[in-house]
Amino acid sequence: IDCDTGVSAEKAVEEMAKIVDSALVEMGPVPEACIMSAVPLAVKKGLLCMTSSTMYEYAAKYFPWTISWYKPTDEELPAPAATWAKLNPEMKTVVQFLEKWACWPSMAEAHAVGLESEGVKMLNQVEVPHDAITFAPLVVRALYQKPDGFVLTCYSEKAAKIIIEMDKHGWKDKSKILIFVSADETPLYTTGGAYLNGCYIYNYIDPECNNPRWISFREAYKAGHNGLEPASLTTIYYDSVYMIKEAIENTGVTGDPKKLTEERVKIRDYIRNIKDFKGLQMTWDMKNGVPEKKKIFLFKIKDGVKEFVTYTK
Repeated sequence: IDCDTGVSAEKAVEEMAKIVDSALVEMGPVPEACIMSAVPLAVKKGLLCMTSSTMYEYAAKYFPWTISWYKPTDEELPAPAATWAKLNPEMKTVVQFLEKWACWPSMAEAHAVGLESEGVKMLNQVEVPHDAITFAPLVVRALYQKPDGFVLTCYSEKAAKIIIEMDKHGWKDKSKILIFVSADETPLYTTGGAYLNGCYIYNYIDPECNNPRWISFREAYKAGHNGLEPASLTTIYYDSVYMIKEAIENTGVTGDPKKLTEERVKIRDYIRNIKDFKGLQMTWDMKNGVPEKKKIFLFKIKDGVKEFVTYTK
């Protein structure tokens, strides 16, 4: 059953109410406003929500009736920023552009922790308004501080436009720019084009992974989406489906409405502690709803393609 929330917290509650007494398991909702409004109803009714696309801090509030696709932000995201700093040892000061959306401020804080652990000083943060149309004033404000590098923690198209403005204002060393994971979407590349060449970006998936299952999925996705690469959320929810499938098959779930309560618990307990789950790209465990043995990848962008640099954990 598809439930369209329209990215509305109020509509999310309405849609959750339609399924909360009958569904075995629920995928989503997104984004965070919908999670905070609708998931409490699911928790009250004992329905597992696969809130796989948000950060740990949002999901953990509703344990054990949710899972997290990530470890706590302050444990996980310092690593890509610190790795980027190690690759640029001459970089001593950094300005971070931040759009204050959902969990992005906490992600920005984690970037700062990672950079500071490598001796990099964080200069004054530049806030990116949600309704920003022109970006030159933001870039001027950042460049005025005379930093050695920049972190972009903002929406994909805005990140691209900021980089273009930086180039116009004379910033040519793109290796001193780190783009955060949530901006790794099609608008970044279609808007930024060649201006992105040399920029670093991190993500939880590697487009060039040699796992045969990933290769098959990637080819099928591109064939069905005019050649576009799979976005991060497509792989997350693809894996979520197969977690549910494995739970159903390995716990003997029947779908009998009379067994709904106990079978929901079976699915919940299996997924929250699944072992050796074979995802599209890697194999990992879940421990009490939190993943173990997952990797973060750091890339450099060249001609619209991400080239693998290193693992960051």
